[in-house]
Amino acid sequence: PLPVGEHDSMRRGESGAAYSAHINNLVSEALEGLVAIPKEYVLAEEIAIAPKPREDAFGASADPQDTVAVLELAKERFGMDSSFWSTERQLFPDSSVHWYLDDTIFSITWKEVVGNSTFSFSEVAIAHPSQFRRYLAEDTFGSALMYHPTDMAATVNAVTAMSADFYKYRTVGSVVYHGQLYRADGKTLDACFVDSGGKLNFVPRGTLNTEEELLQYIEDHDIRFSLCFGPIMLEDGEICVPKIYPVGEINEIYARCCICQLDELHYLLVAANGQYPYTKQMTVRQFAERLQEMGIRTAYSLDGGQTATMYADHQLFNAVEFG
Repeated sequence: PLPVGEHDSMRRGESGAAYSAHINNLVSEALEGLVAIPKEYVLAEEIAIAPKPREDAFGASADPQDTVAVLELAKERFGMDSSFWSTERQLFPDSSVHWYLDDTIFSITWKEVVGNSTFSFSEVAIAHPSQFRRYLAEDTFGSALMYHPTDMAATVNAVTAMSADFYKYRTVGSVVYHGQLYRADGKTLDACFVDSGGKLNFVPRGTLNTEEELLQYIEDHDIRFSLCFGPIMLEDGEICVPKIYPVGEINEIYARCCICQLDELHYLLVAANGQYPYTKQMTVRQFAERLQEMGIRTAYSLDGGQTATMYADHQLFNAVEFG
């Protein structure tokens, strides 16, 4: 990802906000060394494919100590008071920690053993909320085509990605994409609405029950897109998993995945898969309990089973169920 002033879309015309960011960046460059004006990094909402990541910004090592310098730089660059990643973490046997760092994105991705399960983590900090994206097949709600999530991630130049919702065979839940409401069903599923500030807004099922209520919520909170699966797992550090939920077979033993918000523009993607010899999978409540023990306070369950797919450093990162 590049400053918006270096993005090809600037030559095709942008919104007022993006144009203002472009001017800000030009001024920042002109006054470099004289006065500090922070650059703004904006990706236009209507452009699905982001600029390609810098290949020299990727790194990997089997030794967690090799992440010290990049982590300190990321904390300074993104104003991170703390990180979930630590050099004290014990990596999954014969695995490496992978990272990416430029002016716009920091991600660090690794596997570790939790109990008798294999957890894959990707901690991400971004410079601007527009860099947190959702992408549907063909960039279209209701597309009849299906793709591997790794191919979809590569298509849009994702640094880190996770499959969120294999929704082709479901007709429930509220779907917002590019700020537009495509399906209004607030009664069935807990929703995670992502606003223009990059915040995860949890709305329990049965809260927004009409299309009018949903449209008003989208307008009032400036919602960019929704994640439509659930349930809400953790909120304010408390487990919220219900006893019964209509999707995800939450009480069965499956691979699981979720998204967590650690701080402003600071996230954690988590997948729990079985990978030999640590093969235990879990219910959604068990998954929430493990995350709570790690100090996670905010988590929303995404589609598990074979859908639980993590992509990082140009490759499939976790062991996907059923191969």
